[in-house]
Amino acid sequence: MDDARSVSAAPLAFAKTDLHDAAPVSRGTIRDRLLGPMDREVALSFTDGQIRELERILAAAPARRLPVDIRITVPFFRRGFFITVLAGPERRSRERRKEERGKHALWTVANACCFAVLLVLFVPTVIGLVHIAANGL
Repeated sequence: MDDARSVSAAPLAFAKTDLHDAAPVSRGTIRDRLLGPMDREVALSFTDGQIRELERILAAAPARRLPVDIRITVPFFRRGFFITVLAGPERRSRERRKEERGKHALWTVANACCFAVLLVLFVPTVIGLVHIAANGL
């Protein structure tokens, strides 16, 4: 492969094609995030100039801040679990929402367990706060 058609010598971590077998990889650079999940042959077809232009465009894209952006990690036994709450004006198209609804079903076993835990934790708290507000301390 000649130099004009090859990606720079920087090592790339290519994702496995079977997503169920792929281990999570921490990819720090834009280059790694762009090319890592790609098929190796496709990633190698990009020239350094093309990759630099993609990096420039992605780095210049404004980060959209949401009114509510809560991200916490909860330690649980030897592992941590993350909880993310994002809220703001809906900007996705109707087609994209429909597509994502198909990919991310709301009623799964894991989601039902999460809802149950949240109910057990928050309902008594809300009842207690209402009781305190109604009767005073």
